[in-house]
Amino acid sequence: GTLAMGKGGNASAAGPAALGKGLSPDRQYTQIRGQVYDITDFAKSHPGGTQLLALAVGRDATILFESHHVRPELVAKTLKSLPKVDTDVNLCPDESFPKPLDSPIYRRIQQRVRDEIMAPLEQKNGRAPSGRGGLVRDAAAVLIFSIAALVWYIKDPCLLSGCALGFAGYWSGTGLQHTANHGGLCESSFWNQFWGWFGSDVIIGKSSLEWRYHHMVSHHSYCNDHERDQDVYTSFPLIRLDESQPWAWHHQFQQIYTPLVWPFLYAASQVGDFTNVLVNKASPGVEYHGVTKSEVAQYVLGKVAHFGLTLFLPAYLHGFEKTIVPFLTFGAFGSFVLCWFFIVSHNLDGLRPSQLSKETKSDWGRWQIETSATWGNSFWSFLSGGLNYQIEHHMFPGAAHNLYPKMQPIVKEECAKEGIPYNGFDGYFGLLPITGAMFSFLGKMAVNPAKTK
Repeated sequence: GTLAMGKGGNASAAGPAALGKGLSPDRQYTQIRGQVYDITDFAKSHPGGTQLLALAVGRDATILFESHHVRPELVAKTLKSLPKVDTDVNLCPDESFPKPLDSPIYRRIQQRVRDEIMAPLEQKNGRAPSGRGGLVRDAAAVLIFSIAALVWYIKDPCLLSGCALGFAGYWSGTGLQHTANHGGLCESSFWNQFWGWFGSDVIIGKSSLEWRYHHMVSHHSYCNDHERDQDVYTSFPLIRLDESQPWAWHHQFQQIYTPLVWPFLYAASQVGDFTNVLVNKASPGVEYHGVTKSEVAQYVLGKVAHFGLTLFLPAYLHGFEKTIVPFLTFGAFGSFVLCWFFIVSHNLDGLRPSQLSKETKSDWGRWQIETSATWGNSFWSFLSGGLNYQIEHHMFPGAAHNLYPKMQPIVKEECAKEGIPYNGFDGYFGLLPITGAMFSFLGKMAVNPAKTK
């Protein structure tokens, strides 16, 4: 028998209430396409590192597994070498959502990306065919800017240095943390884990542990699904992003107040990190089954380092009164830019699951393409860690972000062949029309559905 699914679909399946035969409480298991595997010993040798493998523990990891590896034949071989567990009780309910490798469009795009991008790069400059790494210049730019901004802010906390540090935080959150925690920044899993922690916990004060579970287990697997994608259901009831969510009187003003709440993300993250990591050991809808003691220690160390550098050291040097406004400016400005650049990626009219065709709803690749939007160009990709190439990122979440501009023409061509809508706002000023489209979508969701019937 299997457990009933909780909120968040299979992403939240809390593992069996009673362990079935063949399952031991001190071993770690995952389930891929209905088969339970023991991954306890594999953790040390997993090329993506222990932290990414930990996301698979105690849940159906089919989507995570199939979407984060660009070479299916290689991972199939590795999967064969893992100890299979013959159990009378499934670890959790089978994944009911469409699976990546069942998607013909995803398989075709994946094959073309390997043949046309990965293979030539491997021959030309020995870049890993896994799609990881090759981001030294990008990462160095983010690091140099962040350290310079931090030094300026510590020496002279003011509104300007607070804004500079806020922008550094935004850039570190996208150009370092985001790619590293997805496993794509470096070829080495140790350095991905280090920069993922440093770029997130230390520079922006956001728990990378919490982020990995909510962003990768929930958002990437089930993009825009209002019951399974945390980015949708945790914005509610403040912001209504889906027509299935109940309307309240305040939503009629959400076009006005949404950008006004963006600066508060930093403060909300502090509260969220604490409750999710230390109290609930879960993000809303996603339990942390695989969490390790070292990850929790990194969380604590990260908070100490972050507040030591951004609040206590400047306050010690210049006094609390001189520091508090620049400190609040840092959190507010970084949050504002991050929210703005992120909210446009999935919140436009036409990207809601209820607007998708029946065919798209049963095809993982089409689902990811049709619920995402891409804007800007490679310059913006450099400034946003590839976050602007959201369609390409959802197809290849574990890849180095400087490959996304190269992938875009392939994705566009394959979409055109199949008649799949590609939501693109290209060019240096693409951010402007996509922002306009996002506000008109917020306006559509602001209308009381009772009045429109």
